[in-house]
Amino acid sequence: MNSSSADLDRFVHALISPLTALQGAVGLLRRSKEDEQRSLMLLATIERNIERLRVACDQILEHAELVGDQIRVELPATLIDAAALPLPTTVAQPHPYDLPVGLSLPSDNHSSPPPHEATVLLLLVGPEIIPPALAAELEARGHRLVWAAHTGDGIDMARQMRPGLIILDPDLDDQARLAAQIFGEDPETKMIPLVLLSDLIGAGGLNVMSFLEQIDTSLDGDRSRRRAMQHILIVDDEPDIAYLIAAQFAGEGYLTTVVGSGTEVLRIVREQQFDLILLDLLLPDIDGFTVLGGLRVQPETQLTPIILLSAINSSADKVRGLQLGADDYITKPFSDVELNARVQAAMRRSEREGGANPSTRLPGNVAIERAISRRIDQYDTGFAVCYCDLDNFKAYNDTYGFLKGDAVIQRTAQILLDTVREYGNPDDFVGHIGGDDFVVITSLDRLDTVCNKAIERFDATAPLLYDREARTRGFISGQDRQGRATTFPLLSISIIAVSSRLRPPSHPGEVAQRSVEPKKRAKQIPGSVFIVDE
Repeated sequence: MNSSSADLDRFVHALISPLTALQGAVGLLRRSKEDEQRSLMLLATIERNIERLRVACDQILEHAELVGDQIRVELPATLIDAAALPLPTTVAQPHPYDLPVGLSLPSDNHSSPPPHEATVLLLLVGPEIIPPALAAELEARGHRLVWAAHTGDGIDMARQMRPGLIILDPDLDDQARLAAQIFGEDPETKMIPLVLLSDLIGAGGLNVMSFLEQIDTSLDGDRSRRRAMQHILIVDDEPDIAYLIAAQFAGEGYLTTVVGSGTEVLRIVREQQFDLILLDLLLPDIDGFTVLGGLRVQPETQLTPIILLSAINSSADKVRGLQLGADDYITKPFSDVELNARVQAAMRRSEREGGANPSTRLPGNVAIERAISRRIDQYDTGFAVCYCDLDNFKAYNDTYGFLKGDAVIQRTAQILLDTVREYGNPDDFVGHIGGDDFVVITSLDRLDTVCNKAIERFDATAPLLYDREARTRGFISGQDRQGRATTFPLLSISIIAVSSRLRPPSHPGEVAQRSVEPKKRAKQIPGSVFIVDE
Protein backbone atom coordinates (compact mmCIF):
# COMPACT_ATOMS: atom_id res chain seq x y z
CA MET A 1 0.00 0.00 0.00
CA ASN A 2 1.48 3.33 -1.05
CA SER A 3 -0.53 5.61 1.20
CA SER A 4 1.14 7.29 4.16
CA SER A 5 0.84 5.99 7.72
CA ALA A 6 -1.79 8.65 8.48
CA ASP A 7 -3.80 7.61 5.41
CA LEU A 8 -3.61 4.00 6.50
CA ASP A 9 -4.77 4.93 9.98
CA ARG A 10 -7.76 6.81 8.56
CA PHE A 11 -8.72 3.83 6.40
CA VAL A 12 -8.51 1.41 9.30
CA HIS A 13 -10.50 3.87 11.41
CA ALA A 14 -13.20 4.02 8.72
CA LEU A 15 -13.32 0.23 8.55
CA ILE A 16 -13.22 -0.51 12.28
CA SER A 17 -15.50 2.27 13.59
CA PRO A 18 -18.69 0.70 12.20
CA LEU A 19 -17.69 -2.63 13.73
CA THR A 20 -17.18 -0.93 17.10
CA ALA A 21 -20.59 0.72 16.86
CA LEU A 22 -22.23 -2.56 15.87
CA GLN A 23 -20.63 -4.41 18.75
CA GLY A 24 -21.67 -1.70 21.21
CA ALA A 25 -25.24 -1.72 19.90
CA VAL A 26 -25.46 -5.48 20.24
CA GLY A 27 -24.19 -5.27 23.81
CA LEU A 28 -26.81 -2.69 24.76
CA LEU A 29 -29.57 -4.55 22.93
CA ARG A 30 -28.70 -7.58 24.98
CA ARG A 31 -29.41 -5.60 28.16
CA SER A 32 -32.24 -3.33 26.98
CA LYS A 33 -35.08 -5.65 28.17
CA GLU A 34 -38.43 -3.91 27.65
CA ASP A 35 -37.12 -0.50 26.53
CA GLU A 36 -38.69 -0.43 23.07
CA GLN A 37 -37.49 3.10 22.20
CA ARG A 38 -33.86 2.24 22.99
CA SER A 39 -34.14 -1.04 21.08
CA LEU A 40 -35.39 0.77 17.96
CA MET A 41 -32.57 3.30 18.26
CA LEU A 42 -29.95 0.57 18.59
CA LEU A 43 -31.36 -1.34 15.63
CA ALA A 44 -31.14 1.87 13.57
CA THR A 45 -27.49 2.22 14.65
CA ILE A 46 -26.77 -1.33 13.49
CA GLU A 47 -28.47 -0.67 10.15
CA ARG A 48 -26.51 2.53 9.47
CA ASN A 49 -23.18 0.96 10.35
CA ILE A 50 -23.83 -2.12 8.25
CA GLU A 51 -24.17 0.31 5.34
CA ARG A 52 -20.89 2.03 6.30
CA LEU A 53 -19.11 -1.29 6.55
CA ARG A 54 -20.53 -2.41 3.18
CA VAL A 55 -19.09 0.69 1.47
CA ALA A 56 -15.67 0.14 3.09
CA CYS A 57 -15.60 -3.50 2.06
CA ASP A 58 -16.65 -2.57 -1.49
CA GLN A 59 -13.60 -0.30 -1.72
CA ILE A 60 -11.30 -3.10 -0.59
CA LEU A 61 -12.74 -5.50 -3.13
CA GLU A 62 -12.65 -2.90 -5.90
CA HIS A 63 -8.87 -2.52 -5.53
CA ALA A 64 -8.03 -6.17 -4.88
CA GLU A 65 -6.14 -8.25 -7.44
CA LEU A 66 -4.61 -11.69 -7.55
CA VAL A 67 -0.79 -11.66 -7.75
CA GLY A 68 0.63 -15.14 -7.84
CA ASP A 69 -0.83 -17.00 -4.88
CA GLN A 70 -1.61 -13.82 -2.92
CA ILE A 71 -4.35 -11.22 -3.02
CA ARG A 72 -2.93 -7.68 -3.23
CA VAL A 73 -4.99 -4.62 -2.35
CA GLU A 74 -3.62 -1.26 -3.50
CA LEU A 75 -5.82 1.51 -2.13
CA PRO A 76 -5.76 5.21 -3.06
CA ALA A 77 -4.90 7.70 -0.33
CA THR A 78 -8.34 9.31 -0.63
CA LEU A 79 -10.82 6.80 0.74
CA ILE A 80 -14.53 7.24 1.26
CA ASP A 81 -16.16 6.69 4.64
CA ALA A 82 -19.87 6.08 4.19
CA ALA A 83 -20.55 8.27 7.24
CA ALA A 84 -19.97 11.26 4.92
CA LEU A 85 -22.40 10.01 2.26
CA PRO A 86 -26.19 10.46 2.12
CA LEU A 87 -27.67 7.26 3.47
CA PRO A 88 -30.26 5.33 1.38
CA THR A 89 -33.85 6.12 2.31
CA THR A 90 -34.24 2.59 3.69
CA VAL A 91 -31.54 3.25 6.30
CA ALA A 92 -32.46 5.03 9.53
CA GLN A 93 -30.96 8.52 9.76
CA PRO A 94 -28.72 9.43 12.72
CA HIS A 95 -30.02 12.94 13.43
CA PRO A 96 -32.53 12.11 16.22
CA TYR A 97 -29.74 11.51 18.72
CA ASP A 98 -26.57 13.10 17.36
CA LEU A 99 -24.64 14.27 20.41
CA PRO A 100 -23.89 18.00 20.73
CA VAL A 101 -20.53 19.04 22.14
CA GLY A 102 -20.41 18.58 25.88
CA LEU A 103 -23.65 16.59 26.13
CA SER A 104 -24.06 14.86 29.48
CA LEU A 105 -26.07 11.68 29.96
CA PRO A 106 -27.25 10.94 33.52
CA SER A 107 -27.66 7.39 34.70
CA ASP A 108 -30.88 5.64 33.76
CA ASN A 109 -30.44 3.30 36.70
CA HIS A 110 -33.10 5.05 38.80
CA SER A 111 -36.79 5.76 38.85
CA SER A 112 -38.07 8.94 37.23
CA PRO A 113 -38.31 11.87 39.67
CA PRO A 114 -41.80 13.12 40.48
CA PRO A 115 -43.00 16.41 38.92
CA HIS A 116 -41.63 19.38 40.87
CA GLU A 117 -43.89 21.30 43.19
CA ALA A 118 -44.20 25.04 43.60
CA THR A 119 -41.06 26.33 45.27
CA VAL A 120 -39.15 29.41 46.38
CA LEU A 121 -37.02 31.02 43.68
CA LEU A 122 -34.19 33.21 44.98
CA LEU A 123 -33.30 35.84 42.37
CA LEU A 124 -29.92 37.59 42.51
CA VAL A 125 -30.93 39.65 39.51
CA GLY A 126 -31.37 43.33 38.69
CA PRO A 127 -35.05 44.37 38.32
CA GLU A 128 -34.48 45.41 34.71
CA ILE A 129 -33.57 41.83 33.73
CA ILE A 130 -36.82 40.15 34.80
CA PRO A 131 -39.78 42.19 33.44
CA PRO A 132 -42.99 42.33 35.51
CA ALA A 133 -44.86 40.13 33.04
CA LEU A 134 -42.26 37.36 33.42
CA ALA A 135 -42.32 37.65 37.21
CA ALA A 136 -46.11 37.38 37.09
CA GLU A 137 -45.80 34.25 34.92
CA LEU A 138 -43.48 32.61 37.46
CA GLU A 139 -45.87 33.45 40.29
CA ALA A 140 -48.81 32.16 38.22
CA ARG A 141 -46.96 28.82 38.06
CA GLY A 142 -47.08 28.74 41.84
CA HIS A 143 -43.52 29.89 42.57
CA ARG A 144 -42.71 32.40 45.30
CA LEU A 145 -40.11 34.96 44.23
CA VAL A 146 -37.58 36.33 46.69
CA TRP A 147 -35.23 39.07 45.47
CA ALA A 148 -31.71 39.94 46.66
CA ALA A 149 -30.36 43.33 45.71
CA HIS A 150 -26.72 42.48 46.37
CA THR A 151 -24.64 39.32 46.09
CA GLY A 152 -23.65 39.23 49.76
CA ASP A 153 -27.31 39.46 50.79
CA GLY A 154 -28.17 36.72 48.31
CA ILE A 155 -25.57 34.34 49.74
CA ASP A 156 -26.88 34.91 53.27
CA MET A 157 -30.49 34.42 52.15
CA ALA A 158 -29.64 31.20 50.29
CA ARG A 159 -27.98 29.76 53.39
CA GLN A 160 -30.92 30.71 55.62
CA MET A 161 -33.88 29.95 53.33
CA ARG A 162 -32.58 26.96 51.33
CA PRO A 163 -34.66 27.95 48.26
CA GLY A 164 -35.64 25.40 45.63
CA LEU A 165 -33.72 27.30 42.93
CA ILE A 166 -31.21 30.16 42.71
CA ILE A 167 -31.27 32.46 39.67
CA LEU A 168 -28.08 34.50 39.36
CA ASP A 169 -27.00 37.29 37.04
CA PRO A 170 -23.15 37.08 37.02
CA ASP A 171 -23.04 40.79 36.19
CA LEU A 172 -25.19 41.86 39.16
CA ASP A 173 -22.14 43.31 40.96
CA ASP A 174 -18.42 42.69 41.39
CA GLN A 175 -19.00 39.71 43.70
CA ALA A 176 -21.60 37.85 41.62
CA ARG A 177 -19.16 35.61 39.72
CA LEU A 178 -17.54 34.58 42.99
CA ALA A 179 -21.01 33.76 44.31
CA ALA A 180 -21.61 31.31 41.46
CA GLN A 181 -18.53 29.35 42.58
CA ILE A 182 -19.40 29.54 46.28
CA PHE A 183 -22.96 28.33 45.70
CA GLY A 184 -21.55 25.21 44.03
CA GLU A 185 -19.14 24.38 46.88
CA ASP A 186 -20.78 25.55 50.13
CA PRO A 187 -22.44 22.53 51.82
CA GLU A 188 -25.42 24.73 52.69
CA THR A 189 -26.11 25.62 49.04
CA LYS A 190 -24.36 23.15 46.72
CA MET A 191 -27.42 20.92 46.38
CA ILE A 192 -29.60 23.88 45.31
CA PRO A 193 -29.96 24.10 41.49
CA LEU A 194 -28.40 27.25 40.03
CA VAL A 195 -29.47 29.01 36.82
CA LEU A 196 -26.98 31.52 35.35
CA LEU A 197 -28.65 34.23 33.28
CA SER A 198 -25.49 34.89 31.24
CA ASP A 199 -26.25 31.76 29.22
CA LEU A 200 -29.76 32.99 28.40
CA ILE A 201 -29.26 36.68 27.57
CA GLY A 202 -28.61 37.64 23.96
CA ALA A 203 -28.65 40.83 21.91
CA GLY A 204 -32.43 41.00 22.27
CA GLY A 205 -32.37 40.55 26.05
CA LEU A 206 -33.50 37.55 28.04
CA ASN A 207 -34.74 34.54 26.06
CA VAL A 208 -37.96 34.01 28.01
CA MET A 209 -38.84 30.55 26.65
CA SER A 210 -35.33 29.20 27.28
CA PHE A 211 -35.41 30.77 30.74
CA LEU A 212 -38.67 29.03 31.69
CA GLU A 213 -37.45 25.72 30.25
CA GLN A 214 -34.20 26.02 32.22
CA ILE A 215 -36.13 26.57 35.44
CA ASP A 216 -38.31 23.49 34.81
CA THR A 217 -35.27 21.37 33.93
CA SER A 218 -33.32 22.51 36.99
CA LEU A 219 -36.20 21.86 39.36
CA ASP A 220 -36.76 18.38 37.92
CA GLY A 221 -33.08 17.36 38.18
CA ASP A 222 -32.01 14.99 40.93
CA ARG A 223 -29.02 17.11 41.84
CA SER A 224 -27.82 15.21 44.87
CA ARG A 225 -27.83 11.91 42.97
CA ARG A 226 -25.89 13.38 40.04
CA ARG A 227 -23.24 14.84 42.37
CA ALA A 228 -22.59 11.43 43.93
CA MET A 229 -22.08 9.68 40.57
CA GLN A 230 -18.68 9.04 39.07
CA HIS A 231 -18.23 11.13 35.93
CA ILE A 232 -16.69 9.76 32.70
CA LEU A 233 -15.60 12.00 29.81
CA ILE A 234 -15.89 10.30 26.40
CA VAL A 235 -13.83 11.82 23.57
CA ASP A 236 -14.77 10.42 20.15
CA ASP A 237 -15.84 12.13 16.91
CA GLU A 238 -17.92 9.10 15.85
CA PRO A 239 -21.48 9.95 17.05
CA ASP A 240 -22.66 6.34 17.02
CA ILE A 241 -19.73 5.07 19.07
CA ALA A 242 -19.84 8.04 21.46
CA TYR A 243 -23.54 7.58 22.09
CA LEU A 244 -23.26 3.82 22.63
CA ILE A 245 -20.39 4.17 25.11
CA ALA A 246 -22.26 6.94 26.93
CA ALA A 247 -25.47 4.87 27.03
CA GLN A 248 -23.56 1.84 28.29
CA PHE A 249 -22.02 3.66 31.25
CA ALA A 250 -25.17 5.65 32.01
CA GLY A 251 -26.88 2.28 32.35
CA GLU A 252 -24.15 1.23 34.78
CA GLY A 253 -24.85 4.23 37.04
CA TYR A 254 -22.20 6.68 35.78
CA LEU A 255 -22.64 10.28 34.66
CA THR A 256 -21.21 10.70 31.15
CA THR A 257 -20.20 13.68 29.04
CA VAL A 258 -19.32 13.42 25.33
CA VAL A 259 -17.09 15.72 23.27
CA GLY A 260 -15.91 15.20 19.70
CA SER A 261 -12.65 17.15 19.37
CA GLY A 262 -9.30 17.59 21.08
CA THR A 263 -9.81 21.33 21.49
CA GLU A 264 -13.06 20.78 23.33
CA VAL A 265 -11.65 18.19 25.73
CA LEU A 266 -8.78 20.49 26.75
CA ARG A 267 -11.34 23.21 27.45
CA ILE A 268 -13.97 21.20 29.30
CA VAL A 269 -11.56 19.59 31.79
CA ARG A 270 -10.88 23.08 33.13
CA GLU A 271 -14.58 23.59 33.84
CA GLN A 272 -15.62 20.17 35.18
CA GLN A 273 -14.03 17.37 37.18
CA PHE A 274 -13.98 13.87 35.71
CA ASP A 275 -13.18 10.55 37.34
CA LEU A 276 -11.95 8.98 34.08
CA ILE A 277 -11.39 9.94 30.43
CA LEU A 278 -11.91 7.66 27.41
CA LEU A 279 -9.85 9.24 24.61
CA ASP A 280 -9.98 8.21 20.95
CA LEU A 281 -6.63 8.67 19.21
CA LEU A 282 -7.98 9.82 15.83
CA LEU A 283 -9.73 13.17 16.28
CA PRO A 284 -10.62 15.75 13.62
CA ASP A 285 -8.45 18.62 14.92
CA ILE A 286 -5.69 17.35 17.23
CA ASP A 287 -4.33 13.82 17.38
CA GLY A 288 -5.03 11.92 20.58
CA PHE A 289 -1.37 11.73 21.64
CA THR A 290 -1.13 15.54 21.65
CA VAL A 291 -4.36 15.76 23.66
CA LEU A 292 -2.99 13.17 26.12
CA GLY A 293 0.17 15.22 26.60
CA GLY A 294 -1.90 18.35 27.16
CA LEU A 295 -4.05 16.62 29.77
CA ARG A 296 -1.03 15.36 31.69
CA VAL A 297 0.48 18.84 32.10
CA GLN A 298 -2.77 20.39 33.32
CA PRO A 299 -3.05 20.25 37.13
CA GLU A 300 -6.73 19.25 36.93
CA THR A 301 -6.01 16.05 34.97
CA GLN A 302 -2.48 15.09 35.98
CA LEU A 303 -3.82 12.14 37.98
CA THR A 304 -7.10 11.44 36.15
CA PRO A 305 -7.17 7.90 34.68
CA ILE A 306 -7.05 8.06 30.86
CA ILE A 307 -7.82 5.09 28.61
CA LEU A 308 -6.89 5.37 24.93
CA LEU A 309 -9.25 3.97 22.28
CA SER A 310 -7.89 3.17 18.83
CA ALA A 311 -8.75 1.23 15.70
CA ILE A 312 -4.99 0.63 15.21
CA ASN A 313 -3.58 -2.47 16.91
CA SER A 314 -0.03 -1.14 17.01
CA SER A 315 2.56 -2.03 19.65
CA ALA A 316 4.41 1.22 18.92
CA ASP A 317 1.25 3.27 19.54
CA LYS A 318 0.55 1.39 22.76
CA VAL A 319 4.07 2.04 24.04
CA ARG A 320 3.91 5.70 23.04
CA GLY A 321 0.56 6.17 24.77
CA LEU A 322 1.70 4.53 27.99
CA GLN A 323 4.92 6.57 27.97
CA LEU A 324 2.88 9.76 27.62
CA GLY A 325 0.85 8.86 30.68
CA ALA A 326 -2.12 6.78 29.51
CA ASP A 327 -3.39 4.19 31.99
CA ASP A 328 -4.60 1.70 29.38
CA TYR A 329 -5.00 1.18 25.61
CA ILE A 330 -7.98 -0.63 24.07
CA THR A 331 -8.21 -1.63 20.43
CA LYS A 332 -11.52 -1.33 18.59
CA PRO A 333 -13.80 -3.15 18.26
CA PHE A 334 -14.15 -4.05 21.93
CA SER A 335 -16.94 -5.68 23.90
CA ASP A 336 -18.97 -3.70 26.43
CA VAL A 337 -17.94 -6.19 29.13
CA GLU A 338 -14.22 -5.66 28.44
CA LEU A 339 -14.53 -1.87 28.34
CA ASN A 340 -16.46 -1.79 31.61
CA ALA A 341 -13.91 -4.05 33.31
CA ARG A 342 -10.98 -1.92 32.13
CA VAL A 343 -12.68 1.30 33.29
CA GLN A 344 -13.31 -0.13 36.74
CA ALA A 345 -9.74 -1.44 36.96
CA ALA A 346 -8.30 1.97 36.00
CA MET A 347 -10.43 3.68 38.65
CA ARG A 348 -9.32 1.19 41.31
CA ARG A 349 -5.65 1.73 40.43
CA SER A 350 -6.16 5.49 40.56
CA GLU A 351 -7.67 5.34 44.04
CA ARG A 352 -4.94 2.99 45.27
CA GLU A 353 -1.85 4.51 43.66
CA GLY A 354 -2.69 7.97 42.38
CA GLY A 355 -1.89 9.91 45.53
CA ALA A 356 -4.51 12.56 44.77
CA ASN A 357 -6.02 14.40 47.71
CA PRO A 358 -9.61 13.12 48.04
CA SER A 359 -10.99 16.58 48.82
CA THR A 360 -9.47 18.56 45.95
CA ARG A 361 -8.22 15.78 43.61
CA LEU A 362 -4.93 17.65 43.37
CA PRO A 363 -1.62 15.76 43.39
CA GLY A 364 -0.56 14.78 46.92
CA ASN A 365 2.74 14.49 48.74
CA VAL A 366 4.37 11.84 46.54
CA ALA A 367 3.61 13.79 43.37
CA ILE A 368 4.73 17.05 45.01
CA GLU A 369 8.12 15.58 45.93
CA ARG A 370 8.57 14.25 42.39
CA ALA A 371 7.64 17.63 40.89
CA ILE A 372 10.20 19.43 43.07
CA SER A 373 12.86 16.84 42.20
CA ARG A 374 12.23 17.34 38.47
CA ARG A 375 12.75 21.09 38.85
CA ILE A 376 15.96 20.54 40.82
CA ASP A 377 17.28 18.24 38.07
CA GLN A 378 16.72 20.99 35.48
CA TYR A 379 19.83 22.92 36.50
CA ASP A 380 19.47 25.75 34.00
CA THR A 381 15.82 26.56 34.83
CA GLY A 382 15.08 28.90 37.71
CA PHE A 383 12.02 28.05 39.78
CA ALA A 384 10.24 28.75 43.06
CA VAL A 385 8.28 26.40 45.32
CA CYS A 386 5.45 28.30 46.98
CA TYR A 387 3.99 26.96 50.22
CA CYS A 388 0.44 28.29 50.65
CA ASP A 389 -1.14 28.10 54.10
CA LEU A 390 -4.47 29.47 55.36
CA ASP A 391 -4.50 31.65 58.48
CA ASN A 392 -7.28 31.26 61.12
CA PHE A 393 -8.59 28.15 59.37
CA LYS A 394 -8.91 26.10 62.60
CA ALA A 395 -11.09 28.80 64.14
CA TYR A 396 -13.28 28.84 61.02
CA ASN A 397 -13.55 25.04 61.08
CA ASP A 398 -14.44 25.01 64.79
CA THR A 399 -17.13 27.66 64.27
CA TYR A 400 -18.77 26.51 61.04
CA GLY A 401 -18.00 22.79 60.97
CA PHE A 402 -15.81 20.53 58.87
CA LEU A 403 -18.16 20.51 55.85
CA LYS A 404 -17.88 24.30 55.53
CA GLY A 405 -14.16 23.98 56.16
CA ASP A 406 -13.86 21.46 53.36
CA ALA A 407 -15.63 23.93 51.03
CA VAL A 408 -12.98 26.54 51.93
CA ILE A 409 -10.25 24.05 51.01
CA GLN A 410 -11.91 23.36 47.65
CA ARG A 411 -12.33 27.07 46.95
CA THR A 412 -8.66 27.72 47.77
CA ALA A 413 -7.59 24.92 45.43
CA GLN A 414 -9.67 26.39 42.61
CA ILE A 415 -8.28 29.89 43.21
CA LEU A 416 -4.72 28.55 42.92
CA LEU A 417 -5.55 26.51 39.81
CA ASP A 418 -7.27 29.43 38.08
CA THR A 419 -4.45 31.84 38.96
CA VAL A 420 -1.70 29.51 37.74
CA ARG A 421 -3.61 28.84 34.53
CA GLU A 422 -4.06 32.55 33.77
CA TYR A 423 -0.73 33.95 34.95
CA GLY A 424 1.68 31.01 35.16
CA ASN A 425 3.32 28.66 32.66
CA PRO A 426 1.73 25.62 30.98
CA ASP A 427 3.96 23.24 33.00
CA ASP A 428 3.48 24.93 36.39
CA PHE A 429 2.36 22.68 39.23
CA VAL A 430 -0.34 22.87 41.91
CA GLY A 431 -0.44 20.26 44.68
CA HIS A 432 -2.26 19.68 47.97
CA ILE A 433 -0.12 18.63 50.92
CA GLY A 434 -3.20 18.13 53.08
CA GLY A 435 -5.53 20.16 55.27
CA ASP A 436 -5.12 23.85 54.43
CA ASP A 437 -1.60 23.49 52.99
CA PHE A 438 -0.90 23.72 49.24
CA VAL A 439 2.13 23.92 46.98
CA VAL A 440 2.57 25.89 43.75
CA ILE A 441 5.70 25.56 41.59
CA THR A 442 6.30 28.26 39.00
CA SER A 443 9.14 30.06 37.21
CA LEU A 444 10.96 33.02 38.72
CA ASP A 445 9.66 35.45 36.12
CA ARG A 446 6.03 34.57 36.93
CA LEU A 447 6.45 34.24 40.69
CA ASP A 448 5.38 37.71 41.85
CA THR A 449 2.36 37.89 39.55
CA VAL A 450 1.06 34.42 40.41
CA CYS A 451 1.37 34.89 44.17
CA ASN A 452 -0.02 38.43 44.30
CA LYS A 453 -2.98 37.53 42.10
CA ALA A 454 -3.73 34.46 44.24
CA ILE A 455 -3.76 36.64 47.37
CA GLU A 456 -5.94 39.24 45.67
CA ARG A 457 -8.51 36.60 44.67
CA PHE A 458 -8.48 34.86 48.03
CA ASP A 459 -8.99 38.12 49.92
CA ALA A 460 -11.94 38.99 47.67
CA THR A 461 -13.51 35.59 48.35
CA ALA A 462 -12.87 35.12 52.07
CA PRO A 463 -15.57 37.50 53.46
CA LEU A 464 -18.27 35.70 51.45
CA LEU A 465 -17.46 32.47 53.28
CA TYR A 466 -18.81 33.94 56.54
CA ASP A 467 -22.28 34.83 57.77
CA ARG A 468 -23.43 38.45 57.61
CA GLU A 469 -22.63 39.28 61.26
CA ALA A 470 -19.07 37.95 61.12
CA ARG A 471 -18.52 39.62 57.77
CA THR A 472 -19.65 42.95 59.21
CA ARG A 473 -17.56 42.62 62.40
CA GLY A 474 -14.48 41.36 60.56
CA PHE A 475 -13.86 38.55 63.07
CA ILE A 476 -15.38 35.53 64.82
CA SER A 477 -15.25 34.60 68.50
CA GLY A 478 -13.89 31.32 69.79
CA GLN A 479 -11.28 29.66 71.96
CA ASP A 480 -7.55 29.41 71.40
CA ARG A 481 -5.59 26.14 71.79
CA GLN A 482 -5.39 26.73 75.56
CA GLY A 483 -9.17 27.08 75.83
CA ARG A 484 -9.16 30.85 76.40
CA ALA A 485 -11.87 33.03 74.85
CA THR A 486 -10.51 35.14 72.00
CA THR A 487 -11.36 36.58 68.61
CA PHE A 488 -10.05 35.50 65.22
CA PRO A 489 -9.79 37.67 62.09
CA LEU A 490 -11.29 36.51 58.81
CA LEU A 491 -9.42 33.91 56.77
CA SER A 492 -6.24 35.02 55.00
CA ILE A 493 -3.49 33.22 53.11
CA SER A 494 0.27 33.17 53.64
CA ILE A 495 2.51 32.27 50.70
CA ILE A 496 6.17 31.42 51.32
CA ALA A 497 8.20 31.08 48.13
CA VAL A 498 11.53 29.22 48.23
CA SER A 499 13.51 30.53 45.27
CA SER A 500 16.38 28.90 43.39
CA ARG A 501 17.74 32.29 42.29
CA LEU A 502 20.65 32.59 44.73
CA ARG A 503 20.69 29.18 46.43
CA PRO A 504 19.58 26.36 44.12
CA PRO A 505 18.33 23.53 46.37
CA SER A 506 19.85 20.06 46.07
CA HIS A 507 16.86 17.98 47.24
CA PRO A 508 13.16 18.42 48.18
CA GLY A 509 13.91 18.20 51.92
CA GLU A 510 16.08 21.30 51.67
CA VAL A 511 13.23 23.20 50.01
CA ALA A 512 10.84 22.31 52.83
CA GLN A 513 13.41 23.20 55.51
CA ARG A 514 14.03 26.64 54.02
CA SER A 515 10.30 27.43 54.26
CA VAL A 516 10.09 26.89 58.06
CA GLU A 517 11.45 30.22 59.33
CA PRO A 518 9.62 32.41 56.76
CA LYS A 519 6.39 30.61 57.73
CA LYS A 520 6.89 31.59 61.36
CA ARG A 521 7.45 35.23 60.33
CA ALA A 522 4.37 35.21 58.14
CA LYS A 523 2.18 34.06 61.04
CA GLN A 524 3.16 37.19 62.96
CA ILE A 525 1.91 39.49 60.18
CA PRO A 526 -1.85 40.23 60.12
CA GLY A 527 -3.68 39.46 56.89
CA SER A 528 -2.46 37.77 53.74
CA VAL A 529 1.26 37.90 53.08
CA PHE A 530 3.78 36.89 50.41
CA ILE A 531 7.41 36.25 51.44
CA VAL A 532 10.29 35.11 49.20
CA ASP A 533 13.24 33.17 50.58
CA GLU A 534 16.04 33.85 48.10
